Amino acid sequence: MKTEPNRWQEKPVELPVRLERPRPRPVPGCAECTRLGQLRKAAGLEGDGTTVADCNVLLRMHRTGH
Repeated sequence: MKTEPNRWQEKPVELPVRLERPRPRPVPGCAECTRLGQLRKAAGLEGDGTTVADCNVLLRMHRTGH
């Protein structure tokens, strides 16, 4: 039995709009949070979005350790 290919275009998949999450805030009094916050700020001033995003991820992960 031979299967024939579709001869029509399928409806495009619509993905939900991804809303940006708020930036995580450093926990007051934590040296690691302060360091990551300062690094994120410096990276933002230089236009280094990759480092800003990395710092946000690390702050979110580090926050669970408090």
